[in-house]
Amino acid sequence: MGFDFDMSAEDIKVFLDEAEEQLQAMEAGILRLEKDGQNPEHLQEIFRAAHTLKGSSATLGHKKMAEVTHSMENVLDKLRKGKLALTTAVGDTLLACLDVLQAFKEEIATGQESGVTTAAIMARLAAIDGNAAPAQEAAPVPPEAPAALPSDAPPLSAEEEQKLTAARQSGKNTFWAVLLLDKNSPMPAVRAFQALLAMGDVGEIIRSWPTQQEVEEDRIGDDLKILLATGESLDKVRAVLASVPEAGIVALSAVSAVSAPPAVSEDAAAALQLVEAPVVSESAGTVDKGAVAKVGKNESRTVRVNVEVLDNLMNLVGELVIERTRLNQVLTRLEMDKEGDEVVQVMSSALAQISRMTSNLQDEIQRARMLPVENLFRKFPRMVRDTAQKANKEIEFVVLGQETELDRSVIEEIGDPMMHLLRNAVDHGIEAPMDRLRTGKPAKGTVILEAFHEENHIIISVRDDGRGMDPQKIRASAVRKGLISEEAARRMPDHEVVNLVWAPGFSTAEKVTDISGRGVGLDVVHKNIEKLNGSVEIMSEVGKGTEFRVKLPLTLAIIRSLQVEVVGTTYCIPLSSVVETDRIPVSQIQTVRGREVIVKRGEVIPLLRLVEAFELDRPEGYEEPEEFFMVIVSVMGKQIGLVVDNLIGEGDVVIKPLGKFIGDIPGISGATIMGDGDVAIILDISSLVGAVQAEINRREALRS
Repeated sequence: MGFDFDMSAEDIKVFLDEAEEQLQAMEAGILRLEKDGQNPEHLQEIFRAAHTLKGSSATLGHKKMAEVTHSMENVLDKLRKGKLALTTAVGDTLLACLDVLQAFKEEIATGQESGVTTAAIMARLAAIDGNAAPAQEAAPVPPEAPAALPSDAPPLSAEEEQKLTAARQSGKNTFWAVLLLDKNSPMPAVRAFQALLAMGDVGEIIRSWPTQQEVEEDRIGDDLKILLATGESLDKVRAVLASVPEAGIVALSAVSAVSAPPAVSEDAAAALQLVEAPVVSESAGTVDKGAVAKVGKNESRTVRVNVEVLDNLMNLVGELVIERTRLNQVLTRLEMDKEGDEVVQVMSSALAQISRMTSNLQDEIQRARMLPVENLFRKFPRMVRDTAQKANKEIEFVVLGQETELDRSVIEEIGDPMMHLLRNAVDHGIEAPMDRLRTGKPAKGTVILEAFHEENHIIISVRDDGRGMDPQKIRASAVRKGLISEEAARRMPDHEVVNLVWAPGFSTAEKVTDISGRGVGLDVVHKNIEKLNGSVEIMSEVGKGTEFRVKLPLTLAIIRSLQVEVVGTTYCIPLSSVVETDRIPVSQIQTVRGREVIVKRGEVIPLLRLVEAFELDRPEGYEEPEEFFMVIVSVMGKQIGLVVDNLIGEGDVVIKPLGKFIGDIPGISGATIMGDGDVAIILDISSLVGAVQAEINRREALRS
């Protein structure tokens, strides 16, 4: 069964974007409450988000979402007023509400019912609501300025007059506020809801035009007028109203007499297009038309763009980079053939300018694709909390560097690997509370997730203060599972032993849980990071803790590469994997256990001839040269030397996927088009290094 909402597709998209923001704000707020206690500011943020989502979902017509958020409001209101304590059970229930709301959001996105019902979660909320403690008296707000009841006030109900009298007697300020709603806003009723909620946070709304009920029923005009009693100052009220998007303050004043709410002229209403900053007139009952017109010119500085548009732009820039390289090659030939020619010099100058513009365009498009890693990190606190509860552990989760930016495509791909690493840190890394106390550590363990830039890469670090990795246990487990021979394990240094955890099926867990211990997870992490042309390094100390340091490229679309030649074909090696290049006499090649190696600075480096790895045919009459070119590459601390025919140079290449009709080919991650129009192969260094290491291990196992 599908849904039929009385809104346009664009309006629904706006709702979904804002609903996601509200759900994230609520989740973050609930987790902060559990950490910091019943902080009034955190509670207010959660309540505001729930109230906004209730209003917008009711306006949209999703009754179940509005029903759940309304019941959440009741619980949150009791938390705000001190009638209810935030226990683990309350926190679990509120987070479970978010899971239900997320399912409803997906219903709206797909237009299809998910089958999720509200009965269970409503019962949990009702049980909490029914156990609330008696209310506590709120402390009076200190008055700032006196307010008096005017003689020409509009008709108020008896209850409203009583509220106004009580406000006067307590010395509170009374303010008129007129908020002009953007007529182009897809959901003006939601903005009105936000304004009412914002005003309710700083004081008591004596009366609003339209009323809250009328706003809920979407019966609103162009403006919202509010009579407010508060202990806050005019500047504070102005700042709160300024936070309401797609609306502008056209009148805000302290009054000593309540008069009819000021009207907004048609000229002023037409002047407002999209408001970012409010404009305030201090005189009661008037609208500053010039100021409103000025606000109308202050258009939004951001726009929403479909990610497909950004992807297409990046592809076009990639093609432009390729053509720029071709032009450079043509110009080089012309300069050699017609040295000093005036036309060639003009062409060289123009091409230099085009190169600068292309580079700037490439940088700007790349910036447009960048997102703060906060978009990725914000989903992890909930996951760490739930994992810690299942494992009966106490965890202090610290997130740093959320403002660090990364390409959107990288963020999409790195989410699952980071989730595995964090679960591993909680389940394997951090000890049980009693075990920590016995070793002199605090019962609560610490897991730190941090992102930062390092040259042209981003580093994401997951570290804990847990038990660390024991090389002896890893050796024993690897030998027991047949991953390595006993002799090879004995000779392997400790810093290399820890990398055995990346092997498929490896696990040192003494028992299997629903979190880990089945020997899956870390090998998946390793493979996914490799696909991103990234690497991961492990640093661990027994009894002190472990750090997984993931190194990622800023973007996947264009990479810097070293171009080499093998049997007349160009191959591109990602520069991030290159350690050094060298020209080595054939006489220095040695053979160790059937494999060619080279000894460099006392270190034995296995060699891999690309002509053999890809089974390429040499032309007839080919003679082996006395010297060969070697490119030393490194992945996960493992180095090999790639034997090539020639070194061409460095350059930017645009990665093109090989396509489904070719499939995954070991050692190849993609292709690119060179400046001369020829296709070049981009090497997958990680799989090449892995293949060499696997053969070395196999030979070791056969030898033992």
